[in-house]
Amino acid sequence: MHSPLYPWLHGEFARFHALRTQGRMPHALLVSGEPGLGQGQLAMRLAQATLCQRPLADGQACGQCGSCHPFLVGAHPDFSLLAPKEKDNKDDEASQGKKVKDTKDKDIKIDAVRDFCAGLYLSSSFQHGKVGVIEPADAMNPAAANSLLKTLEEPPAGTLIILVTSHPARLPITIRSRCQRWLVPIPERTTALAWLAHQPQLAGEDPARVLDLAEGRPLAALELAEPERLAQRSRWLESLLHLLRAGGNPLALAASQDKTEWPQLLHWCRLLLADLIRLQGAEHTPTAAMNLVNRDFADVLAPLAARLNARELFGLYDYLLELSRLINHPLNRELLMEELLIRFQRLGG
Repeated sequence: MHSPLYPWLHGEFARFHALRTQGRMPHALLVSGEPGLGQGQLAMRLAQATLCQRPLADGQACGQCGSCHPFLVGAHPDFSLLAPKEKDNKDDEASQGKKVKDTKDKDIKIDAVRDFCAGLYLSSSFQHGKVGVIEPADAMNPAAANSLLKTLEEPPAGTLIILVTSHPARLPITIRSRCQRWLVPIPERTTALAWLAHQPQLAGEDPARVLDLAEGRPLAALELAEPERLAQRSRWLESLLHLLRAGGNPLALAASQDKTEWPQLLHWCRLLLADLIRLQGAEHTPTAAMNLVNRDFADVLAPLAARLNARELFGLYDYLLELSRLINHPLNRELLMEELLIRFQRLGG
């Protein structure tokens, strides 16, 4: 049996069930939302429910029928999952005994999409249609995305295609316009906290603290609660605060960071700057410190915010937002990161 559906996704599933009951299901869904909300789990539940032979009263798959069994073991003939392929580790680095951190190809290429689409045109084995999921859909390179267009425009009868992404803007407008868009919202705080409180991985961590650090995203909070992740955050914030005190070497700090971690590091940078802005706007009252995301650094942030220039602080925040948008693009990311850290040091100087 699969794990229970995340509680904040029940409303989205109920929406799906209503559409099916009313006979208004679209042929293609674009499921998006911030990372850490479980869009992938939702897509798989929608797929399984579509193919289930004996769905429950609420529309969810029974988990027991002749369709659910092969689905749960990844062998359903009417279901296709398209994701970035595992890389061949017999490359030069692996053959030399070096550790290879990223074993996945970042792109979904055109041949993979063509095979995916061809499978959707085959006859259904269980007579419940065909379902295909692409996750993350924004991993399709331009040629691959274009090859999906014909199938989205003229899908086989009884076919459901679900595209999952946390970055819908990276998909061509031609893809987005051919799908019904579903945005998974940030869950209510009480719902997220109640779920986190029952997760053994928290290991004594305060659910409210990690949820704030993840900006309300429960799965991201759970990942952040890992001791090494929290330690990494602390080290990074201490380095940034050292720069704000006009200390440290911004170029050396940029060079010392794992490039695959840069999106997360930028996220922590943004939360730090937001706290400094919050403190300046609240005139450094005790209430403002209670509302900080980085409450464990409140004693350091309050006096620091008092001496920073507000205009420069907002300017750095704007630059950080732009950098967060560009960090995954094929630009000179090293220079962008170096420039950010140099600006941090100048702000404190």
